[in-house]
Amino acid sequence: MARSAPRPYAHTLFPSPPGSSRFGKFLKLYFDKSAKIKGASLATYLLEKSRVTHIGQGERAYHIFYQVLKGMNSSQLKELHLPSDKVTEYKYIGHGDGNPGKHDQHGLAEVADSFDKQAIEKSEQQNFWQLIAGILLLGNVQFDPSKSDAATVLPASAKSLQSCEAVLGLNPNTIGKALTKKKIKAGSDFVEQDLTIEKANDGRDALSKAIYSRLFDYIIAKINAALVAGGEEINAKDQRIIGIVDIFGFEVFKQNSLEQLCINFANEKLQALFTKSVFEETLKAYKQDGISADEITYVDNKHLIDLFDVPQSGMWALLSEECMVPKGSDTGFCEKLHGAQKKDSALTTVKGLARTAGFQLSHFAGQVTYSTTGWLDKNKDPLNGDLVVLMQFADNPVLQALFTEEQAAPGGKQKIKSNKFKGVVDTFRLQLNDLYSVLDSSQLHFVRCFKPNDAKAKDTWVDDVVSRQLHTSGVLDALRVARTGYPDRLPFAEFANTFADVAGLQKSKLGDKDKCKETLVKLEIPSNKYQLGKERVFLALGILDMLKTKRTERMAKVCVKIQAAARGLKARKLAKRIKEARLIAQREMEAAMGGEDIALMKEKIQAAMSAGVHKAPKGKVSVDKAKARLAE
Repeated sequence: MARSAPRPYAHTLFPSPPGSSRFGKFLKLYFDKSAKIKGASLATYLLEKSRVTHIGQGERAYHIFYQVLKGMNSSQLKELHLPSDKVTEYKYIGHGDGNPGKHDQHGLAEVADSFDKQAIEKSEQQNFWQLIAGILLLGNVQFDPSKSDAATVLPASAKSLQSCEAVLGLNPNTIGKALTKKKIKAGSDFVEQDLTIEKANDGRDALSKAIYSRLFDYIIAKINAALVAGGEEINAKDQRIIGIVDIFGFEVFKQNSLEQLCINFANEKLQALFTKSVFEETLKAYKQDGISADEITYVDNKHLIDLFDVPQSGMWALLSEECMVPKGSDTGFCEKLHGAQKKDSALTTVKGLARTAGFQLSHFAGQVTYSTTGWLDKNKDPLNGDLVVLMQFADNPVLQALFTEEQAAPGGKQKIKSNKFKGVVDTFRLQLNDLYSVLDSSQLHFVRCFKPNDAKAKDTWVDDVVSRQLHTSGVLDALRVARTGYPDRLPFAEFANTFADVAGLQKSKLGDKDKCKETLVKLEIPSNKYQLGKERVFLALGILDMLKTKRTERMAKVCVKIQAAARGLKARKLAKRIKEARLIAQREMEAAMGGEDIALMKEKIQAAMSAGVHKAPKGKVSVDKAKARLAE
């Protein structure tokens, strides 16, 4: 239920992939030593804030916007100052996919039910809906295009502006002023300066994104508080954790920006972890046991990660530097980025695109072209200080808290005040590094999800689509290494205890290592299909399965013998009981024949016949005599 609460706030709809999650998450379940669950926590990564204010053709914004519009009746919408339930009435979402979503009408009720179960009061939930409505209304605030140097709200937007102020709990005629003017200090006084229409639009969108992203973090914090079972304290030393990482998949769109680069960088880091877990750990195990693995080769992506992370000349360092430089620009950053590359770099210029407008990057999953337009603003994530102060004095208690309290970072870390510039990318890198450290010290299991087709059609398998995903995910490389080397490894004692009996060596007094070798020889396993290390036996692909099959066959033969002995014992016991019953019936019949009670004679003869006395030779003679006696 906790999982369903944030989903509408962070899921959207793309033509491909459909129903896409626009954030990463790490769910941790805490257990004590007795395997009793003690609680849980949820960390989130890189919510795509730009999707709040900008969506492409055929796409939808976050589901919660549509659920508020379609899940409320007219009186509820009126209470939120929303003029209509029609998506086309709202600038932020009106130009996207016009088809109604299957969860639009009942989705809001499900979210509210989830909030109820997490003890979030109805009044606070209403504050949430007010903020969502406020964002929709804020997007309808447009500025006069004829006044580019002194932004002015269009008269047609006055109603949306008033409604936005009302639903957010702001004083009248305050947000319009904060969007179009900026206070600057001149000596000991503050004077107002007109903002350009570009700055006004950016400020409006920045406020919408800030409200949404901070509300999302606020809800996650509420969920985490509810997930602490009974308020019990979790002892870090005693805790046992099962963690589930659900991270965004590799992304390639027609237009790829900073959000896609961060997502793909996260995938590069996880691919490096996959490489380390599958390949490097395998080679390390070979080395520890003195096993030769010269024939095993693999390709890693270290060179690409270094392209991002190298100090001073790495992509992230150059982006942060350009954000701090006076009059820094997207073109300046892109020029420096190209200038820092070597001849064999995975980053190159794009044919048909200016050198200062973007670049092409060869990821492990394929080539992606990125446009660097707007990267500095996205990384700085600027928000007018006047707007921040205005939000701090809102009547909506949640909105006030979002801009007053120091919010925890989505990954669970507290933000640290520092004079050094820290952009969106720096925060994301810190969270990703923390996640990587946790995963690197854990026992990992990887789940790869593949789409059978790109058309979302049921019962349809397209070979090219699946083949592409297999190649780009590293799965085929992992299979190749598994087939090349020795994927199955068992300690000598475990192997000997399991398979020595199959070779008839159960009573052998050899040591574990020698018993392993003798077992493999007796079972005629080719010498190139196994190696004996210092502590373990290494088996080539298919050998362990074959040995298990032989063991199962031997156990089956033993089972047949056991079953035969058991059935024989059971049959002998049954035969003994039948024999004893017949003897008793025969004696009683013969005793009755010595008397004159006809009825008793008939009864005992019938009893003897039922017991099968007549089936034995001596018994048949006795039964015949009894019948003759009865006939006299």
